[in-house]
Amino acid sequence: MHNYSLKNLSAVLIALLCILVTLESCDLKKHRSINEMAFRARREKMQEDFPKIPHDEILQQFTAAKLYTELEDRYKAALINLKAYTDRDCAKLVMVICTPQVGKFITPGNTYGFPFIIKTCDNIGIDVYDFTPKVLARDVMEITQTPEDGSWSVAGAKLMADLLDTVLRKYDTQRSSRFIGDQKKPSTFGDLPPNQDETLDDVSTPYHIKSNSQGLRMDYDITFPKKKQTVLVMGGAKVFTPYLSNDAIATAVLQKRHPDKIIINAGMLHYTMDDFETLYKEKARFTEPDVVIVVSDGDDILEEYFSHRNKYARSMRIFAPTPAEEEFYKQLYNSYK
Repeated sequence: MHNYSLKNLSAVLIALLCILVTLESCDLKKHRSINEMAFRARREKMQEDFPKIPHDEILQQFTAAKLYTELEDRYKAALINLKAYTDRDCAKLVMVICTPQVGKFITPGNTYGFPFIIKTCDNIGIDVYDFTPKVLARDVMEITQTPEDGSWSVAGAKLMADLLDTVLRKYDTQRSSRFIGDQKKPSTFGDLPPNQDETLDDVSTPYHIKSNSQGLRMDYDITFPKKKQTVLVMGGAKVFTPYLSNDAIATAVLQKRHPDKIIINAGMLHYTMDDFETLYKEKARFTEPDVVIVVSDGDDILEEYFSHRNKYARSMRIFAPTPAEEEFYKQLYNSYK
């Protein structure tokens, strides 16, 4: 009888403990939900106050020289952090400059961005490859959807695959000794909605997009333990490649050529260096890459501007303007809310 009572008491205590844990979990979820709603409201308010996003205008006004230096400093700091993370993971970080915005279609962002990125990479010990001369030798009408937009055509994506292929061959024997247990891996490695499979028809050129269950623009999931060299490719539109289906983008072309490797596409529209840094730190590094390639067009330095960050940044933070950013905004748009 005594043992039976103890068993009953134990069962009651366990039930109470489960109830308390459930209530605490509900409170935490509710608190987190309230915090997220408050954050979104503050961020939306910032976007309402500063709705416009300047780009090349920053480089077209002499008074914005200090501002562009600020943006360069942010870009450089994020790149240094990314290198520190890849070094820690024993992965080789490589920077590639590749864009059809060359020749008569070059932008101020490209013009200023290319030399800065090359010099910065040289200074901090990152291998950098500038493929703009190779792209310049091609017919821009062939390699783009439209030259003004600068989006790769099927031929352009193949060209980028050809150029990246020369990089892959240089690091064919590169291997990381870092392995991460499955229990530490996040549910996704990229920022796309998992298992997306749809045709986007609300754009000028409808195209089909597919993501795997891990949030990457790929048709298959990455499995572990890895048995092949893993190459992680990060970048903005030049890597994500809008308007082309999955099988036509550069990383898919490379994957077909290299069945002995895993080529990962972690590209996202509007991303810049601080996005690549946090994406790698929080998600992409768990793919256990041997080589990490970041593709830039030089233009992405301008995307460090605060109003662009408030609309497109992946980080859960609000970007308040620095004095230089706010002064430029006021001068360019005359007034703001």
